[in-house]
Amino acid sequence: MNQHDILLAYLRQHGRTSCADLERHCDVRSVTTRMSELIRKGEPIEKSKVLEPDSRGKFRHVTYYALAAVSSQRDLFQVP
Repeated sequence: MNQHDILLAYLRQHGRTSCADLERHCDVRSVTTRMSELIRKGEPIEKSKVLEPDSRGKFRHVTYYALAAVSSQRDLFQVP
């Protein structure tokens, strides 16, 4: 299983996850790079940034990734 597969499997199982948690739980050091590669390949991944307080009470940007909801409607241009 390669790093892309590991990240996708984790998102499928756990849903929206921070970049730091993906790095920690998936043992992937370059999460941002791997996620950018997956997005370029067409994987339905949503990236969001939110402000969250750190341990000192200051706010910092935290990046989250999640699998986008895939529409159940089939492609109208696809031949059955």
